Amino acid sequence: MSHPHSALQIYQFLYTLHQCCSEETFEAILVSLKTPRFSSIMTLMERWAPVLTTHAPQALNDFQQLITSAARNSDYDHLLMRVADHYHVIYRVSCFLENDLQFELFVRCLCLDSATPVSEEEVKQTLLQFLRELPTDSRDYVGEILSDDSHHYLTREDILQINRNDGMSSPHYNGFLDLDRVYEIVNDADMFDHLMAIIQTNTTKRVPWAQTIQEIYELVLPKGVWEQLAPLLQQVYINMDTEEYSSYEDYVQKNFLDDGGQEYLDEEIDRAQVEHMLSKLTM
Repeated sequence: MSHPHSALQIYQFLYTLHQCCSEETFEAILVSLKTPRFSSIMTLMERWAPVLTTHAPQALNDFQQLITSAARNSDYDHLLMRVADHYHVIYRVSCFLENDLQFELFVRCLCLDSATPVSEEEVKQTLLQFLRELPTDSRDYVGEILSDDSHHYLTREDILQINRNDGMSSPHYNGFLDLDRVYEIVNDADMFDHLMAIIQTNTTKRVPWAQTIQEIYELVLPKGVWEQLAPLLQQVYINMDTEEYSSYEDYVQKNFLDDGGQEYLDEEIDRAQVEHMLSKLTM
């Protein structure tokens, strides 16, 4: 790719790096780019060039240009640090946006490219405007990510207020996951059990589905399967008929768990695990 100049281009380079490296290596590189730093940025070239030469040679040239530009220009270095600081929130949000235009607008709303200081309140207002333009299901996903993010631009109350102003209730999960596909993606029996435990526990506690998804994200992140799993989770996220059910949790309790469904769900989990294991056997 050409030398990254804007926040969007720097993110795209870091994303490419993310795909090339192991999760552990990428996280270490990302942390070294963030603030605060305790050594010269050129030391990052010495530290990571040998690693990239071995594990991601296709990214080495762009990485060297990135570091060299940051060393020459403090404004560019600050932009690099801002993008690195926001990488994970951009990455998480990107999984729930419908097209490149939405993604580009979101990055712009973070005001990372601004040549002058931007207050958190200004960023908040641009993000609120962005959220108002999103479909309700995407809005809840993105809003939950932003309210959970360490930058604290938005709160859950901000998201609820947008929905109230639009006369909408928050969408809820209404449908059961394709457990076979989930198990295939996760490919780890213990993690799959943990994932299902999160869903069952949160359903019992009436935790919003968007919040449950954030817990699942934290669980599967080390496996590097989030991008495969996110669309599957989103497919079953639709508006409930509020006259009949107050929430997805109410729907599950009345139509599934109260009618012996918990036993069925446990059996389905066992079946998915057994079928997955059998599929790996050869005659």
